[in-house]
Amino acid sequence: MGSSLCVAVRKKEKQKQKKTVVFLPEIPEEMLIDILIRLPAKSLMRFKCVSKLWLSLITSRYFTNRFFKPSSPSCLFAYLVDRENQSKYLLLQSSSSSRHDHSDTSVSVIDQHSTIPIMGGYLVNAARGLLCYRTGRRVKVCNPSTRQIVELPIMRSKTNVWNWFGHDPFHDEYKVLSLFWEVTKEQTVVRSEHQVLVLGVGASWRNTKSHHTPHRPFHPYSRGMTIDGVLYYSARTDANRCVLMSFDLSSEEFNLIELPFENWSRTIHMNYQGKVATCQYMRLASDGFVDVCVLEDADKSQWSNKKTFVLPISQMNFVHGDRLVVGASRDSGKVLLRKANLLRNQHARFFLYDLERNEIARRIEIRPSLLGSFNKTNQFLKVFWDHIDSIMYLET
Repeated sequence: MGSSLCVAVRKKEKQKQKKTVVFLPEIPEEMLIDILIRLPAKSLMRFKCVSKLWLSLITSRYFTNRFFKPSSPSCLFAYLVDRENQSKYLLLQSSSSSRHDHSDTSVSVIDQHSTIPIMGGYLVNAARGLLCYRTGRRVKVCNPSTRQIVELPIMRSKTNVWNWFGHDPFHDEYKVLSLFWEVTKEQTVVRSEHQVLVLGVGASWRNTKSHHTPHRPFHPYSRGMTIDGVLYYSARTDANRCVLMSFDLSSEEFNLIELPFENWSRTIHMNYQGKVATCQYMRLASDGFVDVCVLEDADKSQWSNKKTFVLPISQMNFVHGDRLVVGASRDSGKVLLRKANLLRNQHARFFLYDLERNEIARRIEIRPSLLGSFNKTNQFLKVFWDHIDSIMYLET
């Protein structure tokens, strides 16, 4: 009897031991954040299901900004769209193993189709890991890292319209700017109107309060550039006058800036040492000269003295007598060069040229097999950008 009672007591003790729950010390929130921001975006999207706490943490603006960083290794995207047919487009990217260095020149080979769910249209801008694009009057914002797409309210205006997309660092907001305009037969702009939309819950278009001279974009699909929270874009007030417009994404104030060159043909705007600059390349083909003026005072339309750079065109073996086309780049002090004619069945080559160092800083190649019918014509728009991972949750 005593032995059986002893066995029963031991069984109860074992059962109690099995039910014992071990409580681990709680991980401090800052330590948890330091751990999570080291993970790739795809993993974080899955970890939102772990608990309500993790969901709240990962989707918070604080965590999103802490995570914000260039992807490693950097992935280069290229977007091509037919000028006449928005449904004809290509979205390409470089694989993680395609970027390598040869001496001092970085080489990026765009060698695969991207799986980002964009359905044609014109790319408006890429800003801090988000893409803004439009088809007709429908404007959409996409986060390639989370594969999320939101469609913004449809713009009601029936006049000519174009958009820009940027980030307001002061309020930590993403804004879409729309410009509507009407012109006479002589191409004089008689009316223009701006509307802005702040990306977020209940987003809607509203008119800007700032008054400005009526204008339209200089190019039909002008993307502009943002430096320190100020958006810059080329504009026309009539057929014979070109200006530079600035829009402060925080105060939403416009400023009209006169250009430093009387002849503004073959002129682009670029980032030069953290300031907006105007680059004129009229003498590139004949003399290899590129003239640059840096904006010193936007309110007074005051520019620096002209600085001339001499590109050693004769030493660039990729030219072979062909005319070069110059494009803007987001990289400070660099311009994008390419041949005027892209030949079928050959790599489409683009060159990021560093004006200060007077050398090619980066070579970009697109595999000809990816171009398809785009290799038969030059009538397409092209945009390059280095992808930056963002886990921002899009709300409208």
